[in-house]
Amino acid sequence: MSGHQTTLRGRVEVSGVALHGGHPVRAWLCPAKANSGIVFESDGVLIPAVVDNVVDTQMATTLGLSGAKVRTVEHLLATLVGAGLDNVRVVVEGGELPALDGCGQAWLSHIHSAGIVEQGAPKMVLVIHKTVSFRDGERSARLEPSTVLALDLSIDFDHPAINSQRLSLEMGAGIFEAELSWARTFGFERHVAAMHRMGLALGGSLNNAVVFGESGPLNEGGLRANDEPVRHKMLDALGDLRLLGYPLAGRLVTQRPGHGLIVGLVRAVMAEPDAWELCQA
Repeated sequence: MSGHQTTLRGRVEVSGVALHGGHPVRAWLCPAKANSGIVFESDGVLIPAVVDNVVDTQMATTLGLSGAKVRTVEHLLATLVGAGLDNVRVVVEGGELPALDGCGQAWLSHIHSAGIVEQGAPKMVLVIHKTVSFRDGERSARLEPSTVLALDLSIDFDHPAINSQRLSLEMGAGIFEAELSWARTFGFERHVAAMHRMGLALGGSLNNAVVFGESGPLNEGGLRANDEPVRHKMLDALGDLRLLGYPLAGRLVTQRPGHGLIVGLVRAVMAEPDAWELCQA
């Protein structure tokens, strides 16, 4: 990890369809000053990517402030973490980020095209010193002390193509791109009609999600790896952990994670200031 903060070298425009809203949307990834963090801009309102601004976690993480909202921020946040970016301004048109390919690969490609530069300020990392736990029924998550960012996820779905999966990774240089960036969001054909009635997944397709039928994925070519589902859940968790406001040095251990669970854990960490401190990388 570099000892200095980073931002984008230039601005890049990204367009596509909103995964949940189903309408065309655009976003601009822009350079930002040192110590400004990751900030979204929607309808002229600046919305820092911190847990206090989370307004919804149903099927996606939504940030909001002063009536403005940005939906489905987790894939981009995860990719910014994976790319080691500290300061980025994301201008959003349409209230939701583009679904793109349903994972982090396309976001990473846009970031590479913009370029990354170091800034003069030292990189700050939120270091976990004491374990903090959060539970929601059968779902559980905890952050333990660690000198690096590490994740240990377990999922369990009643489907023959998924069942129980577990993955543990330390997020060193290049790990996000190699191990997580390509893992797509997923859902189940039997749930699509109900989600549409709720105004969810209206822009979902086999181009931006893995859709499981009764016996397996409907996508041509199937899964990119047998454990692609748990890898995508790890990507989601990585993005939601960035709502701590800083890069993290800690070990996430979680069973059956979802946006609400990880956001709940982040809130619990923020409520225990003696469990962590900000340190120079």
